[in-house]
Amino acid sequence: MSQSAGGMTVERVNQYPLYTLGKTLKAVTAQSGDVAAHFIFFDLHSSLMATNTLLNGTPFPLGISRTAATHLRTAMQSIWERYFIEVDDKGQQIIKFPAQDLIIPAWEWGGISSALGTFETIFAAELGEATSYFVPRLGIYATPALAETADETFPAELQSYIPEKTKLDWRAAGRCIAFNLLSASGFHVARAVEGTMESYYQLFSGKAGKTLRSWDDYHKELAKIAAGKPDPAPDEKTLVEFDQMRKDYRNPIVHPRVSLNEADARILFNNGESLIIAMASEICKVRKAQGGVQPALTLVAPTAGHDGEAAAQPRPTLGLPVA
Repeated sequence: MSQSAGGMTVERVNQYPLYTLGKTLKAVTAQSGDVAAHFIFFDLHSSLMATNTLLNGTPFPLGISRTAATHLRTAMQSIWERYFIEVDDKGQQIIKFPAQDLIIPAWEWGGISSALGTFETIFAAELGEATSYFVPRLGIYATPALAETADETFPAELQSYIPEKTKLDWRAAGRCIAFNLLSASGFHVARAVEGTMESYYQLFSGKAGKTLRSWDDYHKELAKIAAGKPDPAPDEKTLVEFDQMRKDYRNPIVHPRVSLNEADARILFNNGESLIIAMASEICKVRKAQGGVQPALTLVAPTAGHDGEAAAQPRPTLGLPVA
């Protein structure tokens, strides 16, 4: 599975095809001298398939060994077409199982052994330089899930209320933690939280598409809205959690001399998850209360009475006129 981040593709490699390749090629090259065609039929076919898979880029694109692999495939393909392919009445090639007495002479079979020897030497050198890594498991997190689908940690019922850019940054944060890029993970956690905070602010302010310059601005504006006690209103606990993350993590991690250790990164990751879920839960609750539609949300101030004083009114509401 490929994951793109910052223009670079990271792909989890299944190395089992290399085992299959080695197994089938060993069976083919174990033969020497004259070879009975029917005896080698299935092994040669499997070797061709495995070599084609490798040349097609699985489990990874070949480098310096590609030419040798191509020569090996050509040598095997030549034998295959000569001894195991025939043309029918319609001019189409079909696979045929050879007769028991059909023999592939040693001088023909030796071409495969020679091509394989060259390929093995070059391929061994390429594998020695291959960028393969083992990523140890981090706590209770399964490495593939952390590296590829970290956003699935959010409850399924809230997925549609979490912005896509939050999910993209959260997947990036998971990959960074998986590969021990701890300070980078903190950066992406902060971006993910801010992505949801934008939607959260726009919902309660009624200013669709509006964004603010800093986390402090978001906190102050939302605190002002909450102080007016509209219905619905931003949850005070969510705002406290947001401001604490701002002070303890968001501001420090932008400083170039600050680096996160594993404990810091995991605390921030867990706090970010909690905060995103809290904001998404509130967004979900408000939208469901509005019948699944998000109208323009505005605070409606109380109307003035005839004597110039504010008339007695219920609490102001979001998106609804005051009765």
